Amino acid sequence: MFRLKNVRKYFRKNLKNFCQSTSLHGFSYIARTDLTKTERMFWIIAIFTAIVTCVALVLATYFWNFNIPTVTVIDSSHYPIWQVPFPAITLCNFNKISKRKALQLLKIMRRPPNITEPQILNSFQMMVHYKTSRSDFHLNIELMEKVLKLNNWTLGDLREKLMPNCLEMMMKCVWKGSEQRCDNLFQRIPTLKGQCCSFNYYGEYKNNFPVKIHYQIPKHPYRVTGCGYTTGLTLLLDPMVDDYIASGFSVYGFSLVIHDPYNMPDENAETKLVTSSTEGFIRISPESTYATESVREMDVNLRNCLFTNERTLRIMQRYSFVNCLAECRINYAQKKCNCVLVTENLFKDENKTECSVREHHCLMENNEIFNKVFNDFNKTLLRIQSPSTTNFPCNCRPDCESNHYTSELSSGKLNLKLSVNASNKKPVTYKNDNILLHAFFGDLVATRYRREIYTTELSDLANFGGILGLITGISIVSAFEFIYYFTLRPIFNYFNNRFADL
Repeated sequence: MFRLKNVRKYFRKNLKNFCQSTSLHGFSYIARTDLTKTERMFWIIAIFTAIVTCVALVLATYFWNFNIPTVTVIDSSHYPIWQVPFPAITLCNFNKISKRKALQLLKIMRRPPNITEPQILNSFQMMVHYKTSRSDFHLNIELMEKVLKLNNWTLGDLREKLMPNCLEMMMKCVWKGSEQRCDNLFQRIPTLKGQCCSFNYYGEYKNNFPVKIHYQIPKHPYRVTGCGYTTGLTLLLDPMVDDYIASGFSVYGFSLVIHDPYNMPDENAETKLVTSSTEGFIRISPESTYATESVREMDVNLRNCLFTNERTLRIMQRYSFVNCLAECRINYAQKKCNCVLVTENLFKDENKTECSVREHHCLMENNEIFNKVFNDFNKTLLRIQSPSTTNFPCNCRPDCESNHYTSELSSGKLNLKLSVNASNKKPVTYKNDNILLHAFFGDLVATRYRREIYTTELSDLANFGGILGLITGISIVSAFEFIYYFTLRPIFNYFNNRFADL
């Protein structure tokens, strides 16, 4: 009992000394003898309120920093454009079936009895537009099965025989002021829009250039060191108006997709429509985002983004959010209809066969798969907004680093006499339906963004120290004062008193 009284005595004495000498705000008023008990109680309540406020603000700051682990800021608005790859430019003709090829095929193919050519042509068109939602599309499954069986074709064979060759629509190609063979610049690639021709595309592991020119193809995407249409890509295109038979538009021309060279040409990319008898100037403004090493060292679940080499995809050689979601949608379609997509032929799986006519009809009935990210959600907007980015399908996460290309299209009526240089490597027959297209960087500088950690340990220390210092005056010295008065000094006093008694 005596020892307990001594402990209380030492504690009260040291607490009084601490309050009188500490640098913390307001504590000195608690130990002043010239103040009344009511005044001292007022300061005790004020100090207690300040401490509670400090704890609440520190916790709020901590959880705020935890929920926003990274931040993207403008690093430079004068980043040289030669440090950013020139975008891939993918051209897809509005027409999906060559009229010439279809009529030639009708002459040599075997037809079921009592079936007319218009009926077969109509069935061909139905097979092309399986991703559109038109109520008047009613595929005659039995007819198509008979046609394929009689001619010993698969759907892939039929589509290959009918689709137009986009390389044949390119009359002239000029890259950085030098005319080149179009088949040396463009390759035919499968996309969700059908077969298209793409320039500067490095998305897949293998390219579709002829084997004899593989050694000429650069290992990395093209870059430019200047701006203006003379330093970019110039194309003279023939939409082949007379060959149209299956188009989703009421005009003739191409859809032009501007995207990252390593990304699949998807619907999210910049898309422009160029129509016949026009000359178009596409001014491209690149934007580049990079991440600091501190972001790379963070846990993936905390930063919630992936670098290109942190995940391997089935067909695309680099990971990106766009590529991951595109593969996810196609995998979802294959799982639902249990077959490999014939139209795109993007993914070949040994465990699955090519789509039959009936399975292809399954794709037609579920065409919304290709237009949505969350295919399992209903149309309620609130429910779609609720998932966080960590709940994207197939565990697809946003990109830590990316290149984005915004563009502006200016077009006018084409005058071939003024627009086309007379000197050509090969004779070209120009038509009034031709399209002249220029794609180029519009400036010598680009905008570069930096993704970095929102707060570091040093900034957390500064934030917390600022809050504590502003409200209560807590500092590192205050911590040493507390340790001294409630640990070291009682011990020293105890031994000093004991030696004094001896």
